Amino acid sequence: MMTITTTAAEMIREWLRRSPMAHPVVCLTQMCRSPTEVEQAIKRGATRKEVREIALKALPAQRWYLYPCIYRRSHFLWIFTTTIAGFRFASPIAHPGGARLAMKRGTLDVAERGLVLKDADGTVVLPEPATSAL
Repeated sequence: MMTITTTAAEMIREWLRRSPMAHPVVCLTQMCRSPTEVEQAIKRGATRKEVREIALKALPAQRWYLYPCIYRRSHFLWIFTTTIAGFRFASPIAHPGGARLAMKRGTLDVAERGLVLKDADGTVVLPEPATSAL
């Protein structure tokens, strides 16, 4: 099972404390700031298709961060959740391919900003690219 460091567990607890949900599930989610180009396109009234094209070009250059997003357990069938270190997580199948194995044998730790998921060898698998949160 994935190892969760003390500092990562504290970050998850903090996110859970801020959540009003009675039966929460943690899902590791990658996030980034909206690229300036996308914000400008929206302000000038670009179509949804134009905004999407701009986003697809601009997003790969953004720094990505990994956070423990909190969802209601009702969003997941009970068979698609798992308990790791006392926290109810969305099943590894709800996460990207590289993260699935790391959620079974890797380590979840705190990075400079957000979390970082490493596989059993210590290689960062989330966030992608691996240098984003470091």
